[in-house]
Amino acid sequence: MAEAEEGIAGYVAWSVDPARRNGSVTILAVSATHRRHHVGTALCEHAFDKMRTLGAEVVEISTGGDPFHAPARALYEGLGCIPLPVTVYYRHL
Repeated sequence: MAEAEEGIAGYVAWSVDPARRNGSVTILAVSATHRRHHVGTALCEHAFDKMRTLGAEVVEISTGGDPFHAPARALYEGLGCIPLPVTVYYRHL
């Protein structure tokens, strides 16, 4: 969690699967007033460091493909993450 004078600036939740040596960021959130101030970068780098110490060799992090999530995609790519072409299908039951 990243804190600021007025409260929480952001947070990151993550996990590691030691058997697969795989880390996963499950959520990254930065308050609107703290976006574009490197809070997301600091949170991700902190999580990545912790994952490394637990044996992770790769990390999975994802976001939406819509215009709203463009800043998140730019952040992840700026951190050296590589997007994979994936298709997800849903069906109403």
